Amino acid sequence: MAREYSEINSNEIVEINRQIILQGISGTITPEQVESSAMFAVYLQQVGITINNYHLFLKLLETNNQWIVDGLIGKKKPDLLFSSLKPNYYLLNKAFQFLTCWHPGQIYEKVLLAVLGIIQYGFHKPDDGYRIYKLEISDINNLGKFLNEEFDQFQEVNETILEILDRLAGLGEFSNNSDKSILAKHSYNIRISYFDNTKNLFNIIPKVLLVKLKREDREIKPSKDFITLFSKKFHN
Repeated sequence: MAREYSEINSNEIVEINRQIILQGISGTITPEQVESSAMFAVYLQQVGITINNYHLFLKLLETNNQWIVDGLIGKKKPDLLFSSLKPNYYLLNKAFQFLTCWHPGQIYEKVLLAVLGIIQYGFHKPDDGYRIYKLEISDINNLGKFLNEEFDQFQEVNETILEILDRLAGLGEFSNNSDKSILAKHSYNIRISYFDNTKNLFNIIPKVLLVKLKREDREIKPSKDFITLFSKKFHN
C-alpha cells in the first residue's frame, strides 16, 4: 500500500525531487526530457561557465544529444567552451573518459571538439599538462582513433588532434624521463602514420579502437515544432 505523502521523511522528499530535476535538466529518455534539457542548456550557456558550474556543462555534454549540446554551446566555437577555466585533473580525466567511451563516428562532432579543446588547452605546454594529468598510451590511442583518414589535415577535428599530437611529441624534450619519451614517440608515430600513405592508423592503434559506429540511431528527438524553432535559433 502506498504511503501518504506526509509519511515520507524530508530526506526522501529531497531525493525524489532531485531525481525529477535531474531528469528535467539532463534527461534524454523522452522528447519532453530532451526539450527541457535543451532549454536548461540554453539557460546555462547564457549564465556562462565557471569553476562552480562546469560539472553541469560536462554532464550535458555527456548526453551526446545534438539538441542539448547545441543549446549548451550556442553559436560559440565548441573547442573554446572550457577555455576560460584553468586546467585541472578532473577536467582532463573526464575528457579522456569521453574519448574512451565513444567510438569514431559515434560522438556528436560538437561534443568531440569541446572535449578536444580541454585536452588542447591542458597540454598546450605538454610537460605542464603531464604534471596535472599523467598520460598513458591508452589515452593517446583514444585520442588518435578519432583522426579521420578520409579527410585532409585541415578538417577541424583532424587539425585539432594533429596539433595536440604534435605538442605531445615534445613531451619530456628537456628531460631524461623514459615514461615521457615513450609517450612522445607514440604520439609522433600516430601523427606520422596519418600523413604517410604507406601506413594506416591500425598499424599503430589497436584495431578494436578504430571500429566506426554510426551516431545513435535511437537518439530521442524533441517534437517537430521544437526542432524547427531550435534550428532557427542555432543554425541560421
